[in-house]
Amino acid sequence: MRRKLLQPLTFEEFEAALKKLKPAYKAYAVLIYYTGMRVSEALRLVKEDFRFDKFYMYVDVGIRLKTRRKRKDGTVFPGKRTKPLPLSLEQPHLEILVSKVKYTRKGQRVFKFNRATAWRQMKRAGLGYNHHARLTAITSFLKAGRNIADIQNWFGISVQTINSYIGQVDLEEMGAMKRS
Repeated sequence: MRRKLLQPLTFEEFEAALKKLKPAYKAYAVLIYYTGMRVSEALRLVKEDFRFDKFYMYVDVGIRLKTRRKRKDGTVFPGKRTKPLPLSLEQPHLEILVSKVKYTRKGQRVFKFNRATAWRQMKRAGLGYNHHARLTAITSFLKAGRNIADIQNWFGISVQTINSYIGQVDLEEMGAMKRS
């Protein structure tokens, strides 16, 4: 059985999905699209995890999920803390997320729904599986010229995982070139 390769979401697909979402879920969709965050990472964010300057919004994910490991001696490595992820305030639709964060009270979670609701809303809007958004974010960072070390740190993934995402896009592009 052949696995279907994931393709990055197009901006048009993202905009169409935003139109289908209720206002309560639009900011979440914007965050997932631009950051490629895991669902649990996004849902645990509080107002203080966002910082602003004149040109950027910085999202501090903290300790990334899936970086926690059990050591050989039986102790647990708590996980890797990532650098805050910079998002240009000029990106389309980012004002939806900025507004949501600004109107959230200190110490409160920005998104007040659970994992099941998040998955259901994204699927209903046509954004589908969360890894489409991760692939989209990673490939957009690569196309923007970000280095592998920063991408590895921001997304909390290994170089092998980055290579698999890059490989999927490259394979799809090669297939398109062959059909031409």
